[in-house]
Amino acid sequence: MKNQRSRELSRSVLVIGVLVVAGACSKRASQSQTTSANSARAAATDKAGKPSAEGDSFPAGIDLGKLDEFKRKVFDQVVNREPSLCGKGHSLLYSVKHDSSCRASFYAVRYVARLADSGFSDSEISEKLSQRFRVPRVPYIDVSQAPRKGSPSGRVAIVEFADYECSHCKEAQTLMPSLLAKYPNDVTLYFKHFPITSPNSLNAAVGAAAAQIQGKFWQFSEKVWENSDHLTPAVLESIAKEIGLDFPRWYGDVGSDEVRGHAQRDKAEARALEIHRTPAIFINGRRYPYELDLPGLEDWIDEELGR
Repeated sequence: MKNQRSRELSRSVLVIGVLVVAGACSKRASQSQTTSANSARAAATDKAGKPSAEGDSFPAGIDLGKLDEFKRKVFDQVVNREPSLCGKGHSLLYSVKHDSSCRASFYAVRYVARLADSGFSDSEISEKLSQRFRVPRVPYIDVSQAPRKGSPSGRVAIVEFADYECSHCKEAQTLMPSLLAKYPNDVTLYFKHFPITSPNSLNAAVGAAAAQIQGKFWQFSEKVWENSDHLTPAVLESIAKEIGLDFPRWYGDVGSDEVRGHAQRDKAEARALEIHRTPAIFINGRRYPYELDLPGLEDWIDEELGR
């Protein structure tokens, strides 16, 4: 009897021991699972508490590092809502990450990031996207008589319609030399007249067209910009003399139907293109619809060059 009770006590101790061990294993397994889950969450979060780059990577050339939390939210809203620019049934976000053949979406997403960083709202960015990427190119602009600068065979043609009394046009002239210097083999700049402010601006356009006949359009034009606040006939005549034009010839050309027709044809073409203000810039037939700045112009040129 004593031995039987001893054996039963031993079995009870054994069972309790097994249960204790099992409970300990279960606890360790639970702790292990919790630790693994915490590690996974930690791996998905950076030190600042933001999502890590894993699963959030974009192609090289699209930098979101400067976007704060609010601007990143604006960026995310736009790229998730706007459709692919290649006519496919997915978003810009999916397109840029998974459809490398759709290069247009890459440029669009890069553009969205720049606009978001500049503080534009999601609706403003969508409007600018539409203006840039969904408006058809102008099929033809006549540059056969337009003076030009830059590469004679550039892959990017910039056509500028300008008025010599327009202050924004004057500001634009300070940007063009920088563009031509940065893209010496890739950009050709054409100048077209759109005199809409006063008879003085028309006279300046005609004077520049007459100077072009003698191969001195750009020299004449530069002096006109310097004097754009007072473009009287006397000032235009003094410019012609200052830059060394054959003055009698220039004066005669100014009054000719051929030269005046040059300025008027440019103006008529601008009207046909529905240009209502100056400067009007076209980059490979695409209307640049914003205030002019070097980063914006360079971004458009890089897109045309596939950079």
